[in-house]
Amino acid sequence: MKQKVVIIGHGYTSRLGVIRALGRAGYEVIVVVMTSYSKDGTLNTKKPIDGYSKYVSRLLYCPSDREKLVNLLLDQCIDSLQKVIIFADSDFSEATIDLNQERLREYFLFPHINHESGAVVAWMNKWKQKQTANSIGINVAEGWIVEVKNGHYAIPEEIRYPCFPKPLATIVGGKNGLRRCDTENELRSVISKLMSRKPDIKILVEEFKEIEAEHALMGFTNGKEVIIPGIIKTTSLAGGAHFGVAKQGKILPVKGYEDLVQKFKRFVLKTGFYGIFDIDFYESEGRYYFCEMNFRYGGSGYAYTAMGVNLPDMFVRSLTGLSIDDMQSQIEQEAVFINERMCKDDWLNNFISTLDFIYLLKTTDISFIKDKDDKNPQRIFYRSLWNIKANIKRVVKKLS
Repeated sequence: MKQKVVIIGHGYTSRLGVIRALGRAGYEVIVVVMTSYSKDGTLNTKKPIDGYSKYVSRLLYCPSDREKLVNLLLDQCIDSLQKVIIFADSDFSEATIDLNQERLREYFLFPHINHESGAVVAWMNKWKQKQTANSIGINVAEGWIVEVKNGHYAIPEEIRYPCFPKPLATIVGGKNGLRRCDTENELRSVISKLMSRKPDIKILVEEFKEIEAEHALMGFTNGKEVIIPGIIKTTSLAGGAHFGVAKQGKILPVKGYEDLVQKFKRFVLKTGFYGIFDIDFYESEGRYYFCEMNFRYGGSGYAYTAMGVNLPDMFVRSLTGLSIDDMQSQIEQEAVFINERMCKDDWLNNFISTLDFIYLLKTTDISFIKDKDDKNPQRIFYRSLWNIKANIKRVVKKLS
């Protein structure tokens, strides 16, 4: 009997990476697509690109509603012969599972911190993360908190400009609209935009750092040991709605980052987390600075799988009591990867030219969609590039 795994996420490239990692490892894969309602009030159930993967056994759809997601899992994903594993592939799905452990634990296995409901969500607080990182000796930018209640707030006098504001809680999400602020008026403008998303919100305002290079790393921890196989260096960022997401990057061995990786391992152990994590950090003036830890699979996670380190399989094996000692746990060589979805959306929005798009597709070692053993997602992806309506919009944007 195959072990069942339910993958829950919002983005098709990230989900597809997990689908392939787990499907090739021999698990039965069920996918829950977090979707939205159409203008007519019906749930959007258009089949996404990852849904065409040969490894998907069932495809389910759910709106971004915590209660509806939990009910869907309990109604449609339980197996009387085994505990089904939940693989949360977004901050929303991870927080939902974490906050509803009591209802789910009888039927499912999932990421957690000491099996305590809400413990992971508590660690999604960026201020708590910054303080912990600083206590370990990891560099952090100085920060201040602005708390908005019923549309009212006060800006701390000690804030220095330029600065960079962002939501304090990871689950508020979204980097679009965030920017450097050189004056108090500019800071208030960004705060107003954040308030429009969430009237009562806590905002972390950090001193602005000129970023020389952006990095990330992913790993797995069982709460006692931490495996960090390699480093991701972003070479090109997406724009528009995907601002801050890697469009192209390199995956590198840990060599040269050993001291920093050891500090990050200590940081992860401080959280007590059991699961796959993603840490963002950056280089400024020759020093590495901690940005944040995400308690989920990262958007560039498939690069690790493509290089032989299957973190999703590692997570499932560990949860089911199997040994992971025989699994590859380190990246041995560097490779270039692209996220085709980010490239496509940048192209449609005229952030890159057609020639740039083609160049990116051809000059890469690792593709997140193209796969010789699982070709249907690639076929659907390329078909979508020639969508007449989308291309008309692209041309109109270019001419306007």
